[in-house]
Amino acid sequence: MIDRQQRQQAPQQKSMLPFLYVLGLCLSTMTEAATTFTSVIDSSGKLLKPHKSSTSNEKGVVVLLTSPGTSILPSFPSVPSDAVSVSADSSDDVIMISSPGATLSASITEEEDEETTLNGGAGAAASGLLGGCIILSGVTIADVSSSTSPSCFADSRHGRTLTGLFLSRLKQQGEEEESGTKQLLVIAIQSGDDDEDKDVDVAGIKEQVEKLYDAAADAAVGGVATTKLEDLYEVEVAVVKSDDDAKKVMSMASAAATRSALPQGVNVASALAEAYSKVNTPSSQSSSIDTPSIAQAVLACDDAYARHVRAARAKLSAWKGRSSRGLIIDKFGSSASTLLKRTMDLYDRDTMAAAGLSSAAPYRLTMRSKLSGIVEKAIRDLFNSQIENLEKSTLKKFSSVLLRKMGKSDAGTQDFYNENASALRSAAFAFDTAATDLEVPSMSLTKTKAISSVSGKLNSALLSFPDSPAAKLKSMKEVQQMVSKQKKPTERSVDVGLDLVAMIRPDGFGSFQGFAGYQLGENSITVGVNNDADAPEVISQFGGVRPPFIRVQPKLKLDIEL
Repeated sequence: MIDRQQRQQAPQQKSMLPFLYVLGLCLSTMTEAATTFTSVIDSSGKLLKPHKSSTSNEKGVVVLLTSPGTSILPSFPSVPSDAVSVSADSSDDVIMISSPGATLSASITEEEDEETTLNGGAGAAASGLLGGCIILSGVTIADVSSSTSPSCFADSRHGRTLTGLFLSRLKQQGEEEESGTKQLLVIAIQSGDDDEDKDVDVAGIKEQVEKLYDAAADAAVGGVATTKLEDLYEVEVAVVKSDDDAKKVMSMASAAATRSALPQGVNVASALAEAYSKVNTPSSQSSSIDTPSIAQAVLACDDAYARHVRAARAKLSAWKGRSSRGLIIDKFGSSASTLLKRTMDLYDRDTMAAAGLSSAAPYRLTMRSKLSGIVEKAIRDLFNSQIENLEKSTLKKFSSVLLRKMGKSDAGTQDFYNENASALRSAAFAFDTAATDLEVPSMSLTKTKAISSVSGKLNSALLSFPDSPAAKLKSMKEVQQMVSKQKKPTERSVDVGLDLVAMIRPDGFGSFQGFAGYQLGENSITVGVNNDADAPEVISQFGGVRPPFIRVQPKLKLDIEL
């Protein structure tokens, strides 16, 4: 009977929930039942045309940041979850701006287009500049649970949202050079019935928020790093378990709404569009809004890339120097494969942490591809250079073999080609064997094409050898050796010869000269006549006296053959 009554009362209780919900919201400081929202920025990040009925700031602005993928509690106002919207005029003139926060799915390697999505947190950053109070909703117990990781909140999508929020505020501080008003930042943690036994470390969450702010202050372009978190924000952590908790958060937000930097009467939608245009510029997007873990993972990828590029280039440079001198690198194929595999394995090991982060993983793969491309290009160039060196060496050795065998048969005859066919096969086999050590199968660098090319060049070298300069030069030298070859003596001998040279100088002044000679075997005689005995120059040569009438000079010759 009791069970039946309970079953009958259950539908009645469910039917009363909307009524209680409406009643509770009516009693709250912000009457959401009568609130409508006007979209200013759509889900693709494109600014919409402003509406004439856009609201004006009278009693402040409250910003509600939702979390994509996490449903907001019914106790909070019902707001659009995929666009940046502004509420219409309400009874107390407190304006609410709703914006989706950042997600971890936005890749840091994606190029920014003119129309970008709100996944990067640009809408939340722009909205945060206008509010007196900022409510970060959609935070679950799992996001702040200390059992998973002490920094799980900072590395979550909420940490990325807050980083973008802090960056935009710090840049605004640097431009305005004024301290501005202190905004109320409420971290609303949604807790369900299953989370009763889990405690929330409020101090730990505030510490992580402060670390996010410090990281944003260091990365802010033109920001004031000396400005502390407490100078710009009053951080509160609220655990929302019931409607009463939600009412307290909204009441707190309404009281702090007047801290908005917007003057009274300013069109909120126009101010939001202007703030979004500043936040969404390419120069602003160049600043990182990544969480600490993602930033650390990206730096680890950059560091690993730089280290392994240097290590690989050191080895490749040594190989390049040897190859440029026309030398062959011993076991180049296996060494190159080992170098490539070791370089990529070490990079993968050093960047393993980035593989588990959705935003850093694409960047890790990009840098890995870049590293692999540099090493593979160098190996491919070295492989081609080695094949070229080996081809030149093989053709040179083959030509030397043909020169050595040139005298056995006439060049250009069929016998010449038949005798050197084995030399051609030996040269091709030697090239095949040496090229095997150069292959890098992992990069599809094989010897097949090179062997085909060398075989054709060896055949061409054999056919054109008789007309080659080297063959013609050797033929000419052989002819010269044949012509200049002398017959060797058949027996030993000793030959003796006598040469007589006589000079007759009668009186006169050199008007008559003459010579006569005769040779008989190894003997010869030469007689000369010159009538210059009275010439002054002759007398002076002989010390002032006349030269002798006749002068004879004998010469003995010996020709010995052993």
